[in-house]
Amino acid sequence: MGRKFSASVSFMFRELPLIERFAAAKAAGFDGVEIQVLSEGDAGEMADAARSAGVDVVLVNVDMGDYLQGGNGLSGVPGREAAFRDAVGNAFDAASQLGASFVHLGPSRIPSGVSRSQCLDAYVANAEAAVSEANGAAFTLVLEPMNPLDAPTALFQSVGKAADILRRRFGGRVGLLFDLYHLTCAGDDLVQAADLYRDLIRHVQFSDAPGRREPGSGTIDFPAAFAALEAEGYVGWYGAEYFPAGPTGETLGWLKAFKERP
Repeated sequence: MGRKFSASVSFMFRELPLIERFAAAKAAGFDGVEIQVLSEGDAGEMADAARSAGVDVVLVNVDMGDYLQGGNGLSGVPGREAAFRDAVGNAFDAASQLGASFVHLGPSRIPSGVSRSQCLDAYVANAEAAVSEANGAAFTLVLEPMNPLDAPTALFQSVGKAADILRRRFGGRVGLLFDLYHLTCAGDDLVQAADLYRDLIRHVQFSDAPGRREPGSGTIDFPAAFAALEAEGYVGWYGAEYFPAGPTGETLGWLKAFKERP
């Protein structure tokens, strides 16, 4: 049985209007899509586009506030709890319309003058509220650690610290979004990490490192990483989340080979 791959329509196929990216992803060989920026479109229209294209919506992100513009974001920022919880409600409504499997709670940064422990407290309280609101929903909540090179003030820039929070405070109610790019940039060994965090991994994303471009542009040994994950029992989706070096279709030389299990 082949691996299942999804494409980010927020990062990829941007040479096309948003609604056309769903069919383009399917035509290129993907069976799923991910939507990192829900505010780019209308959830109902995107759901129709996904159904028409015959692709699953694998993951959506809770709105990140000003994070993508270099701001602090929402999820772990004291004083922004109301904005985060509004964003959660919107994301959950969209996830239900789209039939999404995962909802990523979103990254945040530690504001100047605020301690990491204060931000952790805010994140945990926000995530607990999200868990309660999602009770009985068909989707799974996930946390994604960033990396200290791209986001030196990110609240979660260590997979180990994120895993500790998930195990101590959430007991499986929030899973780990295991991003090969962020782990590599943080200096983690992907094969070792697949073993250490196998109980938490719910979804896998990837792009090559350095550069966050398509596989083959950097140094990541993707076959070894995939094999390690699967040896630990992972059978889920692999989400391509990269900035194509050119038109997306011209950067997909990796896809056919990656879909086949050794």
